[in-house]
Amino acid sequence: MLPSSEEAGSDRRNGRRHGRRLHRGATAVTAVIAAGAMAMAAYAAVPSSTPTIDADGLANSIAETSPFVGDAALRNVADGSESSLADAVALVEEQISATSMNFSAWSTRKAGDVATERSQEIAAERAEAERRAAEEAAAAEAAERAAAERAAEQAAAEEAAARSQERAEAPVEEAAPAPEPEPAPAPSGDPRTIARNMLSSYGWSQDQFGCLDSLWMRESGWNHTATNPSSGAYGIPQSLPASKMASAGADWRTNPATQIRWGLGYISGRYGSPCAAWAHSQSVGWY
Repeated sequence: MLPSSEEAGSDRRNGRRHGRRLHRGATAVTAVIAAGAMAMAAYAAVPSSTPTIDADGLANSIAETSPFVGDAALRNVADGSESSLADAVALVEEQISATSMNFSAWSTRKAGDVATERSQEIAAERAEAERRAAEEAAAAEAAERAAAERAAEQAAAEEAAARSQERAEAPVEEAAPAPEPEPAPAPSGDPRTIARNMLSSYGWSQDQFGCLDSLWMRESGWNHTATNPSSGAYGIPQSLPASKMASAGADWRTNPATQIRWGLGYISGRYGSPCAAWAHSQSVGWY
């Protein structure tokens, strides 16, 4: 039996009143529209004075229209059985409200996760920037230190080269000749006595004087002006050439002591002692 037009109008008014309750957003409006459509279809198919709704069909329609409302919740409206449109709409509204709250919490948590992740990225970027800055500062400091060391080495080398050039260009001062030592005062007196007194200064004992006396008696007779006419030997020791005795003193020509000093030095360097010189003279006729 078909419903009368008055009953149909009453159902439409009831549907509009329940639809106005789902005004919390586009999702609720979409769900109510779908529920109203499904209610009208169910009413047309079922002869009853109380409108009913197919929960499964409504769940599928709303799930397609509004993904925020789960189809499982709609199927549990009446434990799998058909229920009235008012009950269905009320439970849909409750589910939408809970879903909205869950979505808000999820959105807040997701936003917090995104903010935390971005904060970590910013901290990592800042740490990397600080590390690079520290490396660049260390490299710059090392470069400055190396440049300073090279500059110091170059300055030292230039200073050393300048000093070397100054020494090379400095005029060479000739060393003043050392003054000749003044001869010791020549002893005076008898030439034999002078010679005897000088023996100890050459490390000889007095027993060497006999040999010396025999030697120079043969050579010059102890005459400080004696001259060999053939060779030019001169003085008591018969120096040849005579100028050799200048090393003993400038007065070698006239001072017997100067001649004796030179003669004793000659014997010491050539023969070692007066007796050795006398033996050589006896063997070859000269010393």
